Amino acid sequence: MKLRVGPYQWTGRELNGALGDLGVLLPLEAALIAINGLNPTTTLLGVGIIYILSGFYFRIPMPVQPLKALSALAIAHHSPPGVIAAAALLMAGFLFALSATRGIKLLEKIVPIPVVRGVQIGLGFLLLKSAYQMVFLKPFLLSGQKAHVNVASLAIPGGVLLGLVSVVLLFVLLRLKSIPAALVVAAVGIVTALFTLGGDAVWRIGPAPLNLSLPSAGDFWPALVLLVVPQLPLTLANSVIATADAAKAYFGGKAERATPTRIAMSIALGNLWAGLTGGLPNCHGCGGLTAHYRLGARTPLATAFLGVMLIGVALLFGRSAMEIRSLLPAATLGVLLFYVGVQHIILGVNVDSTVQLALAAVVAVVSMAFGGNLAVGAAAGLAVYWGARLVARKGRWQPAVASPQKPAFKRVVAALERVVPSA
Repeated sequence: MKLRVGPYQWTGRELNGALGDLGVLLPLEAALIAINGLNPTTTLLGVGIIYILSGFYFRIPMPVQPLKALSALAIAHHSPPGVIAAAALLMAGFLFALSATRGIKLLEKIVPIPVVRGVQIGLGFLLLKSAYQMVFLKPFLLSGQKAHVNVASLAIPGGVLLGLVSVVLLFVLLRLKSIPAALVVAAVGIVTALFTLGGDAVWRIGPAPLNLSLPSAGDFWPALVLLVVPQLPLTLANSVIATADAAKAYFGGKAERATPTRIAMSIALGNLWAGLTGGLPNCHGCGGLTAHYRLGARTPLATAFLGVMLIGVALLFGRSAMEIRSLLPAATLGVLLFYVGVQHIILGVNVDSTVQLALAAVVAVVSMAFGGNLAVGAAAGLAVYWGARLVARKGRWQPAVASPQKPAFKRVVAALERVVPSA
């Protein structure tokens, strides 16, 4: 099916690519609603609006994701909505200041491409870890229901069985370009969830009541110390610089608007909304861009479709927040995360020299050694890179920064891309 909308052409793969990033969005958003008390209508309403506006502004399927470190810490500390809103406003202020003063341009010059690639590889491994947890460790449904399937007197967790079936189905369908693989996998998960829920779910139509209020002055200090300080370096490395790099790699000249400065400003505006409305603190994640692109999204029509869908869910089913989010089993989301993680690693290892690959590996390894802290990994990579440059400048050592990758390595990357195809 092909449909032209303005300068863009809608195809089946756009629909497929639209669903690529739900594996990151839904679990964190659902946890922030259930544990921290965020409003289920303002969370998805804001994300949907930002999806539509940012996609058409940047002219590519620009992702919108939760601020992952901030969200995880808020969940762990049971931070109240006021502290989360204050954190969103602080993130907006810092990013706006960096954009307005051209500080992002300076960071772009300081952070070399191998460090960016290392952040992308590290994020890929984090996504693989999250995929494993969703398939093997999480309850079958996001709302907490568990399921088992009896096979030859053995009780096999339903998530494991669904995950295995879904990953095989995804990889088979990805080779059939005419079939939206992610959509089929999501449909299988939804049917399975409806069968598991049976008639127990109670559906209520309408948005959740909106009680908008600004955070109090006392909310800003814990927000800064607990949530913003760990998140800001990760946002600059992954959501700003790495996203701009990935946009250029995937879309070439079509991504000319996706500069680090403009991406940072867009994230600032998104978090201004979140802070003022009690919505979801958000960013434009590099992993999300890989998810949308590799599953088939090529135009902002894909993310506009997702944005309209999220707005509809927010307004129609805000009062049934957990029921609607339980329509996608954790294992289904985990399979999508697994695919995106592998694609992210392939993007990260595609560098121009063996020295660059070694530096990227340092960033990824240090990140994982420190519990997946990409900011620590990026800092280690920067220390190695600029330390080597300093030593080279003094004439003690000349790093082979320009030694090209051997053709064999390039063939390995190409083989990986064939094994793990994109839509």
